[in-house]
Amino acid sequence: MDTLYRARARAHIGDLPPELMPQWAALALTRGYDSPTLRELAGAHDDPPTLRDLLTTALDELGVPRLSDHQALWVMAHTHARATVAGLMSPEEGAELLWHIARDLGYLDQLGIFVNEATDWEYAWELDPEESRQHILQAAQTLLATMTTETLDQEVDPDRLPVYWYEVDELPTTE
Repeated sequence: MDTLYRARARAHIGDLPPELMPQWAALALTRGYDSPTLRELAGAHDDPPTLRDLLTTALDELGVPRLSDHQALWVMAHTHARATVAGLMSPEEGAELLWHIARDLGYLDQLGIFVNEATDWEYAWELDPEESRQHILQAAQTLLATMTTETLDQEVDPDRLPVYWYEVDELPTTE
């Protein structure tokens, strides 16, 4: 996932504070991204709603697709897995963050290992710390190997299911 996808996801779920949005925009400009609104955001000192609107517009101008809640959480799962593998956070911290994302996503199988390992750390059940760290790192590497911006749209998204219970021809009766 590139920087722009992560920014869209972080802003979507409220993990990119508005006061940091101008700094993020300035950094994006130094990395070669450019749009009129991105430049405006880099120098902005506005109220939080205006900063959020500027970020949304800048990302739209840069062609970053809008994300559903579900997609934004998957992008953040990828981000935390990447940071864990890169050593930017401990395996325990990564598992904890991924546990919370798994909860928000409905405890999907792909994130189950993080839930298991994080609960072991959380509740201090008998565990071999080094073995647990290795399990977490292996699971994070697997997640990174299987998840890209192309596969993001293949994840089942309950926000975008084609048929809802009230659209079926035969509704259950209460008789």
